[in-house]
Amino acid sequence: MSEPVPYRGRKGIITYWPVATREQTVVCGSLRQWRLAVELDFEPAWAAFSARPVELQWRVGGCLRRWRPDFVARTAEGVREVLVLKPSGHKSLPAARLEVLEEVARAAGWRVRQVREPSGLRGRNLGWLAGYRFPVGAETGQAQALLEAFSQPTGLRTGVAASGLDELTGLDLAYRLLWQRRLLFDMAQPLLPDALAWTA
Repeated sequence: MSEPVPYRGRKGIITYWPVATREQTVVCGSLRQWRLAVELDFEPAWAAFSARPVELQWRVGGCLRRWRPDFVARTAEGVREVLVLKPSGHKSLPAARLEVLEEVARAAGWRVRQVREPSGLRGRNLGWLAGYRFPVGAETGQAQALLEAFSQPTGLRTGVAASGLDELTGLDLAYRLLWQRRLLFDMAQPLLPDALAWTA
């Protein structure tokens, strides 16, 4: 498939998303797709995903229709799913598109899931953590010290201080551990430097 291009006359952004867990770059054609790619990369339930890798073509009244679903993904259990972003302000895809997609998915043995991109606090937290998704250098000893400091729910700065690491290095590593889910936190709370975190 060709890479997406912004629509003429509409705001668009092409984003190249290097996936944290694989040597793969996903090309997103909108900020909505990018936000969903961040969530798919963060959630361990997804083993692999690709943006708009297939195009559906069908005829209505002699006219050729084309459409590319947002993502095709594989879960950790090996189930293949087509993920489609719900249109803004609507509960579902247009019926004609959904009907064609479900027919193709049944034939291929895929599931169809309509989703919304992460927004609000969850979207902001994931956007912040995404900047820390790649490991930097040899962090094994430092990571172990941090994990021990968070054996109980502890504020990030307090845990970093207890680990013996300097604040900037420690916070940087703590955010990486949060992305890796080796440290956990309450996604319903802002991910501030004093947010509570604990060992997974």
